[in-house]
Parts: sequence; C-alpha cells; structure tokens
Amino acid sequence: MFTKPIHTIFAIGIACCLISACSSSTSAPEAEKKDYPKGKLFIIGGGDRGDSLMQAMLDAAGWKPGDLITTITLPSGWGDSAYIWLNNDFKKLTGQNCVKFDSAAIHVPEKLDSLRRSKVIFISGGDQNKMMKMIAGTDIKKAIQAAYQDGAMISGTSAGASIQSERMLTGDGRIDTVYSGTYSILWRGNLDLTEGLGLLDSVIIDQHFVARSRYNRLLSAVIENPDFQCVGIDEGTAILVADGKATVYGVSQVITFSRPDSITHPTDTLFGARGIELNIYTPGEVFDIRQ
Repeated sequence: MFTKPIHTIFAIGIACCLISACSSSTSAPEAEKKDYPKGKLFIIGGGDRGDSLMQAMLDAAGWKPGDLITTITLPSGWGDSAYIWLNNDFKKLTGQNCVKFDSAAIHVPEKLDSLRRSKVIFISGGDQNKMMKMIAGTDIKKAIQAAYQDGAMISGTSAGASIQSERMLTGDGRIDTVYSGTYSILWRGNLDLTEGLGLLDSVIIDQHFVARSRYNRLLSAVIENPDFQCVGIDEGTAILVADGKATVYGVSQVITFSRPDSITHPTDTLFGARGIELNIYTPGEVFDIRQ
C-alpha cells in the first residue's frame, strides 16, 4: 500500500484548514451591513396630504404625546399662513401645537435646539431654492441632519420633498428658462441642480410628478447623473424611507429612473440614452433606495 510521507499529510491538513477559515470569513454578510441613520424620512409629493397620510407619518415616527413637532415654513412664501395650516393639521391629529420655525427663527439658538430635539420635523411646500439660500452659512442643515441621525422623522411636501436630497432640483431650466412646471425640452445642460439638505446622498427627488408630467425633468436628471437614483413622487403620495427601503403610501404612484446602460451626445444640445431602468410603484409596494 502506498502511503504519503507524514510531512505531506500535515501540509494538506494545514491547507484544508486555511481554505475552511477563508470560506467562513467571506460568508458573513453581517460584517457588510450598512449603518443606516436611526431616523426616517417621509417624503410627500405635494397636493392633498389627507389625515390618513399624515397619521401614517406620525405612526412611522413613533410619535407620542409630548414629543416635539417642528414645522419649517422657510420655503413657503405664505408667511404665518403656512404655519397656521400645518399647525391645524397636526393639532387635529395630536392635540398639541407645533414649534414654529420661520425666517425669524433662523438665528435664534432656542429654535435651533428645538430642531435637534424634535421627534418630527416637517418642511412645507413652496420654493426649495429659497430655503437653501436662507439657511446658507447657518447651522440649520447640520441640526436637521443630526436630528435624523439620532432618530427623528424628517418629512416634507412638494418643495419639502425635493430639498431632502444632497443634489436638489431647483425646478428651473438653464436653457429653457420660462418656468412651466416641467421641461419642454430634453437638452443637455438644461438641468439645474444645487445643494439640498443631504439626507439622501445618491438620490434626486422630484414631486407633483404624474400630475405635472415631469418626466423630461427627471429623465434629464438621470442622464446627466447616471450614478443617481431619480425618484418622482406624485401628489397625495409619499415614500417612507428607512434602512435602505422605501415604502409607498397614499393614492397614486412613485416612478423611478436609474442605471442607463449608455449615454450619447450626437450634438451639443441633444442627448440620448439606452437601457434606462424604469419602475412604477403603487401604494404598499417596497423598493430599494440608496442612502
């Protein structure tokens, strides 16, 4: 009978142990799990919110009596009226008043502290670009981000939806400068993006999406930013973002564009694309979202 030398058998045994150890170390997906923020986002596409949508947001936030709710009305353009409308909505559901965060609160330390301590921060509709210009050079963005990391619900509607991403649609066109609610052209260089709140760093949000046919705007976004996930939320509809998932709430659809296979530029202004991934989600459905 042929027998291997003892040193050969020993070497084979060591090799098998090393292979086994390597296999064990690479089969531990927990080691790769992303550290998501403790808070959540409830992003509403504008239009009629309805009590059921607002209640769903409060339930997802884990709100309980005594928890602070702060309403940010900086983008509204409607002055005290925006706060009154939102406060009435929340008071009907919670029985308590909201903290008012308007232009007079920007440099008030106590108001900034209320942002950090709030269980729910709700951003009104209006002009997201106006809000970001108003808070430039302040600690408001950092305070909202800190609240989100620590477990707060950050919500908003219309402009308060678009503002939640780091790369924010202003709504304006750089070439097609006559505002009409969407883009009338699909041209290279027309998309206008600026800095947002940075709660989503690889996502671009658009709102009133189906109602205002904003497909040209979001197609421009995904073609000029192919590494981003572009999400259009219709009126009366929202997504709840938590732990890398988005759940659709409300009455209409959420449409996403992502991952074009190739992009072409046949002229200085025209662009083309192949293989853009398009998905249409309805209430109750869940999809992966980049956080």
